[in-house]
Amino acid sequence: MKAGILGAGGIAERAMVIPAREVDGVEVLAIGARDPGRARAFAERLDLPISGGYEAILAHPEIDLVYLALPPIVHAEWAVRALEAGKHVLCEKPLSANEAGARRIADAAAAAGRRAFVGFHYRLHGFTLRLLEVIASGVLGPIRDVEIDFSIPHFVVQPGNIRLDGDLAGGAVMDVGCYAADLLRAAWGEPRVVSATAERYPADPRIDLQTDAVLELPGGVPARMRSSFLGDDKGAMRLRATGVEATLEATSVVVPQWGATLSVVAGDRIVVHERAAEGENSYVRQLEHLSAVLSDGSPSVLDAGRAVGTMRVVDDIYRAAGLQPR
Repeated sequence: MKAGILGAGGIAERAMVIPAREVDGVEVLAIGARDPGRARAFAERLDLPISGGYEAILAHPEIDLVYLALPPIVHAEWAVRALEAGKHVLCEKPLSANEAGARRIADAAAAAGRRAFVGFHYRLHGFTLRLLEVIASGVLGPIRDVEIDFSIPHFVVQPGNIRLDGDLAGGAVMDVGCYAADLLRAAWGEPRVVSATAERYPADPRIDLQTDAVLELPGGVPARMRSSFLGDDKGAMRLRATGVEATLEATSVVVPQWGATLSVVAGDRIVVHERAAEGENSYVRQLEHLSAVLSDGSPSVLDAGRAVGTMRVVDDIYRAAGLQPR
């Protein structure tokens, strides 16, 4: 599988270029940017053979997969163009700026006979597979309550960051809340948004610095979900699920390779106490997975059709908080 990238930001290096070097049969061939000079500098620094503008990457005959490392507001436009050019597409999360854009990508993939995916890399890590296995095992008993807190440390997202730009579909729910919505759906099924409150960015009131939402999981189970750019110095990537029989806590859920932990406690008895395996990288697992499913045509948890539902939840949270979907 030969990949081309649109967008020369840091995520392109972390999520595609460096991991590809560890995956047999995957090669990053090209980088495209609005400024071809920036693409050329990126290519020279990371030893990529081809660079240019976006259109040049889409037209290259050897490229099988295009990775969109672009702001979500333009994902639908460039994903559709790539699919119509005969390429498979991986969109950096979230799939698009809203449910409508996500559905447009999924529909375009079907029409073109190509595959489109969202970059929820964490879903392929062994830690996440184990987390979902434990939840599905029934060890917790009937679930009473779920709490998920994905908060970025307060000093990370500063003025000038694209995540604070309403024109680029920024905001906390878009950036980290999409992970939370995806995890809730993976673990328990489709949630219904009950209510939400948002703390807005004074310089751009379209942007939520922090949003607290209450959702209802199947069976009437309440789930409290925080998405924030205002976390403490360490931030949070934490899931807590309280059942009749036991309580589960997981940390570093979004990036398991950062020392993720999983525990299940029943009364004073420790049922599960595990850490993510050292050396396993979720971005490497994502590329291994994509290479496999593109070879054999099997379904994927990253398929665009599934990701439409995650963007529906994101849109509904914004509406409940009095904000417009992106």
